[in-house]
Amino acid sequence: MAPSEEPVTLGVLPLATRALYVAAQVVAHLAVPLLLFGLVWRGRKEPAHMRHLSHRFGLGPVGPQGAVWVYAASLGETRAASPLIRRMRAAGHAVLLTHQSPAGLAEGHRLFPDDPGITHRYVPADLFWAVRLLLARARPSALVVLEIELWPAMLIESTRAGLPVVMANGNLLDRSIGQGALRRHLMALYRLFSVIFTRTEAYRDRYLLVGVDPARVQVVGEMKFDQWIDPAQPDIGRALRARWPGAERVLMIASSVEAEEPVLLPLAARLLAADPGLRLVWVPRSPQRFDALADALAASGLDVTRRSSLGERMQAPMPPAQVLLGDSIGEMNAYYPMADLVFVGASLVDHGGHNIMEPMALGRPVVMGPSTYGIAFAAEPAAQAGALESLPDAAALEARIASLLADPSGLAAMATAAQGFSAHQTGAADRTMAGLLAVLRERSS
Repeated sequence: MAPSEEPVTLGVLPLATRALYVAAQVVAHLAVPLLLFGLVWRGRKEPAHMRHLSHRFGLGPVGPQGAVWVYAASLGETRAASPLIRRMRAAGHAVLLTHQSPAGLAEGHRLFPDDPGITHRYVPADLFWAVRLLLARARPSALVVLEIELWPAMLIESTRAGLPVVMANGNLLDRSIGQGALRRHLMALYRLFSVIFTRTEAYRDRYLLVGVDPARVQVVGEMKFDQWIDPAQPDIGRALRARWPGAERVLMIASSVEAEEPVLLPLAARLLAADPGLRLVWVPRSPQRFDALADALAASGLDVTRRSSLGERMQAPMPPAQVLLGDSIGEMNAYYPMADLVFVGASLVDHGGHNIMEPMALGRPVVMGPSTYGIAFAAEPAAQAGALESLPDAAALEARIASLLADPSGLAAMATAAQGFSAHQTGAADRTMAGLLAVLRERSS
C-alpha cells in the first residue's frame, strides 16, 4: 500500500496540543542552564558529552543540501537505521545522520567511516530556533526518525517547513500510550508523520489508537534482522574462542543493565563453580558500567580478562580467565559467535528486554528473564520456533542455563531454529526504502 499522498500540516494537531507546544518551549528555554549543567555533569563520566557543543544549537556540519536527515538517538537505534542508510546511499541519497548520545555518534562513525555522503553530528536541542537553524542550513529532503523518538520542536518545525517526516522501525508500546492529558498531547505528535513504517499489525493498531491516519501506517517488519554483519567480526570471535584455555562451553551475558547485576553476579559465579569447563563473556549495555562490573566480578572471586587488554582485533594471547569482559563498543558480532548460549539482558528486571535479533542472526540460541514486552513482537514467535526461552525468574533461568549447556544436541537444535527464524524475518529495510522513495518522489513532483 502506498503512503497517503496528502501532505501533512500542523492542522492535524489539536489546537490545545499546539498551544501546549508554545508553553513547553517557554519552559524549555528557561531550562537551558539546566541542560548545560546536565551535559557538564554527564561529561564528568563521559567527556564526549561536552564535545561538539555547537551541534546542540543548530551549528556544526550539515553536509550537502537536500540530504535525508536521519535521527537515530542512541547506539541501538543507529544500528537499527544502518540497513536503511546503506540502501539510501546505494540509491544516491546523501544522509545527515544525527544522534543524541556519544555512543550513537561513535557507532555512526564506526559503521560508515569513510563515506563522504554521510554527515555525522549531534542533533540540536529541542528548541524551536535551533531546529529551524539546522533546517535552514541543511535544507533536507525528508526527516527519518527511528523507532519511538518524539521531540516536539523537531517534528513541529520540520512539518512547518514543509518537510515530510517518516518514522522507521516504529516501536510504539502499549505502556508508552499511557493515560493523562500530557501523554495524550504527546501521542498526538505521531499524526505529523507522513508515513510510519512499523513491525506488526499489533503495532499498527496502537498508532491508529492514538489518532494516526490508517493510510499513513505500513507494516514492514523489523529492520534489525537486515543489519549488515562485517564478516571479519565473527571470524575474530571464533578465533579467540579457539585460543581460550579451558573454554569447553561459553555462556554470554549480553546487554545487561545495572539493576540486574546483583542477581546475575552470584548466578554466574555459581554456574562457573559448578562447571570447570564453562567460560563467560559478559557485555553490559552501558559503557559506563565497564569499570564497575570489572570490579564487581573481581570482588566475586572470579578471574576476569578485559577485551581492551587483547589489543586490536583481539589478537593478543587469551589468558585462562573465567570471564571475558566485553569493554568495547561495536564488537557484538565478534562476541556472539564465541558463545554456545546467549542471555539477553533487561529481562530480569521490568525493562522489557534488549536486542535478540543480532544473536539469532548469527545462529545463537537465546534465554531471557520474564520481562520481554519491549521485544515481544520477535520474542513470542522466536519462542514458538524453538529459538528462545523466557524463564519466570532468576532461579529458573540458572537451572535452564545449566541444563542447556549440558545438552549439546538440545543447544544445536535451538541454534538451528534461531538461524532459520532470523532468515525468515528479513526484508523490512527493503520495504521501508521503497516507501521512503515514494515519499521523496512525491515531494519532488
